[in-house]
Amino acid sequence: MKRINVIPMPNKVEFLDGEAVVNAEMLTVSVDGSLGDEEYILTVDQSGAKLTGGSEKAVFYGKQTLRQLGTHCPCVRIEDKPAFPYRGFMLDTVRHIFTVEDIKKLVDAAASVKMNVMHWHLTDDQGFRIYSARRPEATLKGSTRKSSDFGRLEESGEYGGYFTPEEMREVVDYCSERYITVIPEMDMPGHTSALLHAYPQLSCKGEAVEVKTSQGIYEDILCAGKDETFEVVFDILSDILEIFPSEYIHIGGDEAPKTRWKECPHCQQRMKKEGLKDEETLQGWFTNQVVEFLKSKGRKAIVWNESLRSGVVDRSVTAQMWMDKKKHSVKFANEGGVMINSDFFHYYCDYPYSMTPLIKTYSYNPVDRKIKDKSTVAGVEAPIWTEYINNFEYLCRMFFPRATAVAETGWTYRENKDAADFQRRLGSYKKILDEIGITPAPEEDWNPSVFDRVTKTVYFFTGLLKRKN
Repeated sequence: MKRINVIPMPNKVEFLDGEAVVNAEMLTVSVDGSLGDEEYILTVDQSGAKLTGGSEKAVFYGKQTLRQLGTHCPCVRIEDKPAFPYRGFMLDTVRHIFTVEDIKKLVDAAASVKMNVMHWHLTDDQGFRIYSARRPEATLKGSTRKSSDFGRLEESGEYGGYFTPEEMREVVDYCSERYITVIPEMDMPGHTSALLHAYPQLSCKGEAVEVKTSQGIYEDILCAGKDETFEVVFDILSDILEIFPSEYIHIGGDEAPKTRWKECPHCQQRMKKEGLKDEETLQGWFTNQVVEFLKSKGRKAIVWNESLRSGVVDRSVTAQMWMDKKKHSVKFANEGGVMINSDFFHYYCDYPYSMTPLIKTYSYNPVDRKIKDKSTVAGVEAPIWTEYINNFEYLCRMFFPRATAVAETGWTYRENKDAADFQRRLGSYKKILDEIGITPAPEEDWNPSVFDRVTKTVYFFTGLLKRKN
């Protein structure tokens, strides 16, 4: 049986007679505008390799396939294009920060499996990692926390750091060369303790707020009733727009408790003035102010699915689904909205393999059965949050090979998948990761036994409850 060792598996493979030995000198490349922007045709035979792409980007993808085929491979004709336009990974550099050089390694790995988006989570309760020229206090005060108390991962002493505009542009340029778009995230109105530490007047109470040292959902969020809130937010976004040329900017919207808003005279006055029925609708109004600002700059917004709860959010947003028990994102998609699937139970790569085995990630169908039109799902994303990850080696073990499984789903969408063949192909693909400088989780960790899944998951969550006295 003839097989190829390529991830993601191409959509159409025709085996020709014989085998070929191919090197760079034997490759001819052309661009044919009649093909799709990400579509390519690759033919490998004894005479060499011929690659035709619909664009330079498509040629790049074809070269990734040829790289994985190796110098000795079956003669083959491949016709290939992606199932989804959005194929991304998300990196949280707030809870723990990583060097530009290590980020580049993740980008190289993502590019090798034809991912095209890096979602960069840059602000949260535990740190503000963007340098803002217009609002430098946000960075200088908000980028450092007193300690790190993430369950069993406790580190005494201050923890801080941020990315300069030059460093962020370096990442953007590096990604661009690999046809990956960087989408920055500034989370709001919740998960803003670090920003409120710098500007406590933007909270409802106007009192001091500490940069948080542990994971959680915190009641102090940006006050929706104060005009100054939007002045600061728009200034920081203006800095972001000067660094990141992406069409989309992620503005968060998740896990924003309304306790302070219910007690706040400014927020209550805003609700009365705007004719808003409740605090959930106030968040919808808040989101729309930011959406309109981005529109005025020629940009669009991505929001986490909680932002849809109000029912009033501008229809131009793209909704990123991570946990949506009431299916607001499905309803949004069925009404013509666009969504990205990054399902917590299948695609979050920071949780142990006992909770999310590789086969669970690989087998997941990102198109909900209640979605009427598959095209309303822009694609898939593999997030990795870093509360419990404080070094690059461990990050790689948790991210790979699960992110690779998400990449294959994004490119080669099939309801009936061959997990065994995917894992076979991983044996060859690990050589690519090794060249990049990434060590994935060992194979024995990928799919734990039922007993190990229970015991290791319990151990993991028990550790998260640990706190310093």
